[in-house]
Amino acid sequence: MVSIVFYIFVFIFGIIIGSFLNVCILRIPLKETIVTERSHCMKCGHNLAWYDLFPLFSYLFLGGKCRYCKAKISKQYPIIEFTNGVFAVLCFMLGGFWPHTIKYLHAWVAITETTEVYDWVQPVYDFGVLVLNCILCSALIVITVIDWRTFEIPFGTNVFIFILGVIKLIGTMLTDSRYYGFYCQHIGTNPTFLEKLNGNGKWLEFVIGFFVVSIPLAIIYYASKGKAIGGGDVKLMAVAGLFLGWKLALVALIFGCLYGSVIHIIRMKVSGEGKQLAMGPYLSAGIVTALWFGKYIVEWYSGFFH
Repeated sequence: MVSIVFYIFVFIFGIIIGSFLNVCILRIPLKETIVTERSHCMKCGHNLAWYDLFPLFSYLFLGGKCRYCKAKISKQYPIIEFTNGVFAVLCFMLGGFWPHTIKYLHAWVAITETTEVYDWVQPVYDFGVLVLNCILCSALIVITVIDWRTFEIPFGTNVFIFILGVIKLIGTMLTDSRYYGFYCQHIGTNPTFLEKLNGNGKWLEFVIGFFVVSIPLAIIYYASKGKAIGGGDVKLMAVAGLFLGWKLALVALIFGCLYGSVIHIIRMKVSGEGKQLAMGPYLSAGIVTALWFGKYIVEWYSGFFH
């Protein structure tokens, strides 16, 4: 029952954020502010009252029509809100968080004489990272819809994901430094400042992630003069790599290309779509796949070499 209540709150918070995502999706391509201007009907321009802005529920209660001019409200609003709510729940569930496990938030594995440095600590989950995962998914929803419509990924959304990646990188370094100090204290050594700052070197995985996919894509971009892939796609994979690390960045690219190839070929056959496609939605789907399942995919693939 506690878990059900908790995830209901997570879902509600997710659809509230989803309501803001709709604002971003509509206003960013128009170069309008997403902060100061009040929400209004896109048909009649009437400013919406607070009771018109309950995510998902207002759409249902109003029967999908504006309270003031009775114009139909786009189904995008409830779809985006609902999707973001579901994504928030999945980020916590797939990240291993359940209310009864909160006592294990800082659980440590036992350190023995034969314990490798990489085994200093094994937390059940990292709550801060789960929150960042939710925010990343929200940003990818915005990128997906805008790129699908305009064939352009807004530079600001990539900057936002870059900031998320930097926050995660700093958090990783601080956590590793803390646990490395704990480990050194246990074995009776006194690390230097640089050794403690470096920790187990996990931060390097994220820095490499920024370049490992983006550099080859940038070469393709310049070699094809932007015909094979867009500059926004290159930037997206760079900042996503900083957030995911190099292994998961590769997973994200592979699945993004797979989704793009299969789905767009189907769309070309079924609905007569042209060869040009917006790659952002497919890369975003690949990033989410890597975020939720990448660890298991990497472990499965690594098993072939053992």
